[in-house]
Amino acid sequence: MDAYDGCMTDILAQIRATPWLAELLARFEFDLTRDDPVEQVHLASGEALTPIAGDGAGGTFLLTLSGAVVYAGSEGEGGLIAFDLRDALALVVGLPSLHDALARPLGDELRGWLAKIDEGTRRDDAFRGPDWLGLDEARARLREALGLPLADGLLAGLHAAAADDAYRPISEDGPYEPMLRS
Repeated sequence: MDAYDGCMTDILAQIRATPWLAELLARFEFDLTRDDPVEQVHLASGEALTPIAGDGAGGTFLLTLSGAVVYAGSEGEGGLIAFDLRDALALVVGLPSLHDALARPLGDELRGWLAKIDEGTRRDDAFRGPDWLGLDEARARLREALGLPLADGLLAGLHAAAADDAYRPISEDGPYEPMLRS
């Protein structure tokens, strides 16, 4: 195991060993208890993918051997999210959803649209849980505990990663559809 793999293992171990981290990440749709994929997938190279978490829509977050994070959605869409778990978590925590962030072209319009979605989440109070942490407080706690960067600086990387066909999950029915819609 190289230092990179150790970093990924350390982050997952920290989350698994800290119940409030795991619970808070589950509110951001990164739930370690939902690591059973809808179907077995691999990369075009034949590399197996290791499930680590799931989301409420039935999608699965998977690790590659190099530590990159791939998403396989329950509706047959998927692709690379980030080349490491820390950046993938920053995106999951910092964006309304990965799907929203990939639904429009990169630019000011996308950033404005994501801000509007976040504002709706704050206004509707839909994010609050039993500990009454609001969206911004929850994001700040996770960023601090896990050393996560801000998601806005990772949007361009997310769009480039999602366009990388080498990381598109493949099932027995063939390759998944790209997540990037722009």
